[in-house]
Amino acid sequence: MGPTWFRRLLALLPLAIAVLWVAGVAHFRGRALTPFELLVVAAAAAALSTLGRRLRPPRPLPALPAGSNPVALATIAAALVGGLAALFGGVFELVLEPHRPSETSWALRTAWHAACAFAASYCGFLRRLGAAAAPAAPKPPGDA
Repeated sequence: MGPTWFRRLLALLPLAIAVLWVAGVAHFRGRALTPFELLVVAAAAAALSTLGRRLRPPRPLPALPAGSNPVALATIAAALVGGLAALFGGVFELVLEPHRPSETSWALRTAWHAACAFAASYCGFLRRLGAAAAPAAPKPPGDA
């Protein structure tokens, strides 16, 4: 799989992870989504993703320092996002528990929020950092 296909896959994975995230939260609350409902959630996520990309101007990343590892940087950044998602997701689940009880343990639901946030942000960060770390295409001879 070449770099172009890898970047395309990394662009689609956060969307798929978001759909799984919603399906998991629905499952925790005793509501299994039908295939049609999953399709609707996926279509809504794709539409919101497209709108977000079009409304937000692209912000180029600065060039990464020589010798830096985009995978390690993406892992560190995604770990921070996953930690914040665990914190806020855990509080959200504690607040929601008296109103909508769940048979799934609080720790597992909190881990679900953290894992989904980590995975989606890791793919997004790796895509952006990988593009910033990619060497520029050589210019053809004779071009100034």
